[in-house]
Amino acid sequence: MKEQYNLSLNGSGNSSGGIYKNVKIRGEGTILDDIDCDVFKTYGTSEVQGNVKAHMITVFGETKIRGDLDSENVKVNGNLEVGGPTEVKRTKVRGMFDIGENFTGEEVDVTGGINVKGNLEAENFILNGGFTITGMLNAGNINITIRYEHSNVKEIGGEKITVRKKSSFFPFSKHGGYLHANIIEGDEIYLEYTKADVVRGNNVTIGPKCEISVVEYHESYKNADRSIVKEYKQI
Repeated sequence: MKEQYNLSLNGSGNSSGGIYKNVKIRGEGTILDDIDCDVFKTYGTSEVQGNVKAHMITVFGETKIRGDLDSENVKVNGNLEVGGPTEVKRTKVRGMFDIGENFTGEEVDVTGGINVKGNLEAENFILNGGFTITGMLNAGNINITIRYEHSNVKEIGGEKITVRKKSSFFPFSKHGGYLHANIIEGDEIYLEYTKADVVRGNNVTIGPKCEISVVEYHESYKNADRSIVKEYKQI
């Protein structure tokens, strides 16, 4: 078996792609082609001009991947941008994650923001901040805490869906974000600060500051805080 070498870039530099054991970038570094490695760590500003396949990716600073991303674990402390389809088992973001196509995974934990030009599919989706998904968010457990940013998604589907508003340190502040969605469908649904055309589920609770065109429920429906619900019906 061919020995795998480490790749280290310090200061400012670039390197061709290839297969490595560990890749570490400190400063400003560019990988000019596809890269396949066990560990990819970057401190500062980095760019990969191809695809990335790695068991573990850690970003401190800003990283741009122009191609696809395939990884078991991704940790972002800063900004990560991926141009192509992204498949990550466990994602932890403390900052911003931008994905140019579909995103699939198991565990997604974001404090900050995530933007997906396509669909996002996971088992658990936990977000504290804001997001934009041009397609569908589909996960077994969805727990969203909205901060100041407006969030947008075409459709949400899941078993348990919870959307809450982060309480403000400034009680009289008028700033506040909303979740905007066309359709929200799940088994157990609780919503705050949500504007949606259709909400459909087994047990649906509408909390404060919601504007819903139609609620369709199977077992129970509750408008807990006199939010605007134009129509509701049991199906």
